[in-house]
Parts: sequence; C-alpha cells; structure tokens
Amino acid sequence: MVSTVVNKVVDPFVDCGRLLLIDRDPITEFGNEDELITRARNNVQFLFNKVWELDKKRVEDSIVAILPKPVFKLPREKPIPEKRAPTKWEEYAKLKGIAPRKHRGNKVFDEASGEWKPRWGYRRGNDNTKDWCIEVPENRGDDVDMFEERRAAKKERVAKNETQRLKNMARNVQVSILGK
Repeated sequence: MVSTVVNKVVDPFVDCGRLLLIDRDPITEFGNEDELITRARNNVQFLFNKVWELDKKRVEDSIVAILPKPVFKLPREKPIPEKRAPTKWEEYAKLKGIAPRKHRGNKVFDEASGEWKPRWGYRRGNDNTKDWCIEVPENRGDDVDMFEERRAAKKERVAKNETQRLKNMARNVQVSILGK
C-alpha cells in the first residue's frame, strides 16, 4: 500500500482556495513516464493532505472542507474594462428614479394576420407603416399628406437619436481624456 505521507525536497506552493499545487522539485529524468506518474500521484496526495488540514463541516451525508480565499492571482488576457460614463438618459433616469423596463420579448401577436411576428425590423407585427389608409383629423386641411408627414416625423426622430448618440460618444471621449 502507498503511504499518504509525502516528503518533498523543496516545499511546493499550495493554494487551497484554488486547489492548486505548483511543484518546485527539479525533474531528474526526462521521458521516464513512471517517475512522472509517481510525481503526479505524490503531488495530488500532498494537496489532499493540505485540504484535510482545513476546517471541515458536515453537509447532509458528506464531510466537506471549508476552502480559504484564493492566494494565487490568475492572469487576465486583457485588462479590466474601465467604467463608461453614463449617458444623459441614464443620468436623467437615475435622477428621476425611472427603473429600466423588464424584457418584453422579441415577438408580438399581430391581430391583422393572427400570427406571432418580430416586434422590430423586417416583417414586424402591428406595423402601422403599411396602412393603406390614414384618417385625416377634422382640424387639418384636405391637402395634407399624412403618409409624408409620418415619414418626415420618423426621419426627424432618427436624426435626433443619431445626434444624441454622437453627443454621448463625444462626452465619453472627454471624460476618458480628463479621467486619465
């Protein structure tokens, strides 16, 4: 039977929080698979000996060790992203206490066709831009083109949204330049 006591020439680095062991013993023979298997078994045994020295508690029918906070810092591929500055709308919503809407889903029931259709985009449901007839209000003249008015209003909304987007981008650039 193999012993649970493991003797090391150089103490390995052990991080029980991440269940990590870094063996610092020099490798004597390259290519000897039996030595590598023995070494791997001894390292795992050493790690388990350290884990069983930790505090333990019983959970249902098993005993578990309480792991400490990790010591070894894992390297990141990229740096942690910087916090972006909030948009004007986000600042306004926070000031007024407006909560973000719950996700409504991307399908909507179209009464006209009796089918579920996308809420936005191509072949969207409840699309009022496809109306072949628009009532003209009584207070408007007969020479008013309601279709053209609707198109112009949409173009205006799109342009306003684009200018707001560009202003937010410019403000974010200024904040990042001043923040550094």
